Amino acid sequence: MTIAYDPERNRFNMPTDAGDAYVTIRWDGDVMILPHAEVPSALRGTGAGARLATGVFEQIEAMGIKARPTCPFLVKVAKSDPRWQDLFGL
Repeated sequence: MTIAYDPERNRFNMPTDAGDAYVTIRWDGDVMILPHAEVPSALRGTGAGARLATGVFEQIEAMGIKARPTCPFLVKVAKSDPRWQDLFGL
């Protein structure tokens, strides 16, 4: 599944057969805030949310920007891997 950064819609988007999964963003100065992740109900419990989160984190890392997840799900995924803990200072 491909995840695309869509700055015009303030989100990262992952199209799926069940509909779009996405992470919304907003900016606080030069820090990208990640307040919400949404996965179609048909995909909940399948690992799609974790794949979405990891893909978004990889893009943020590649972009070289500061970011802070505030969505409880995204924080949980970030805390599960030392790579993301370091990226977000968790």
